[in-house]
Amino acid sequence: MKAVIINKKMLSLISLSVIAIAVLFLCWSGNLGEKTTVPGLQVSRPAAGEVRINGSDAVLPEWGGVSGITGKLNAKESPDFFVEYRLEKERTRGQRVEWLREVINNANSAGETRQKAQENLMSISSSMEKEVEMENLIKAKGFSDAAVLVGDRIVTVIVEAASLATDEAVRLADMVSKGTGVEDNNIVIINKP
Repeated sequence: MKAVIINKKMLSLISLSVIAIAVLFLCWSGNLGEKTTVPGLQVSRPAAGEVRINGSDAVLPEWGGVSGITGKLNAKESPDFFVEYRLEKERTRGQRVEWLREVINNANSAGETRQKAQENLMSISSSMEKEVEMENLIKAKGFSDAAVLVGDRIVTVIVEAASLATDEAVRLADMVSKGTGVEDNNIVIINKP
């Protein structure tokens, strides 16, 4: 019979894996790729809660479910969703910035690698500026809270609203497009009641 030796690292890795699988199983919504039709618009409602409209600048009004940027947040269960969302976003960004700084400061890093890391750091800084600006503009439009995540080619906007009329969504998408330089059809707007 073989003896299996499990050290503390292995035990903690197994425990975290079991917890992660349990969380995924408990949070599974079961509506992957569900399609909803609105006259004149083609709308898809992915399981992650995104509302993307193909070929139009509108969103589905009554959809409010969303999971956080890393799948750790659940809007339906958290009363402080926007606070938690921002904290999680800053935590993950902080880890990425720390890693990039290590690459930049490492004497063994190649010049090209350092240059790429510096460009990524500047990109993160630019994205953060745009996010804060867009969140403040959205709040100025009358929404009580908003969270914006600017990616390379896509922007996700989450607004605190029970529902979102199509004309409101169009104006929001237009404003975000002008502020970020991302095309309207690459802007995902999600309302969170």
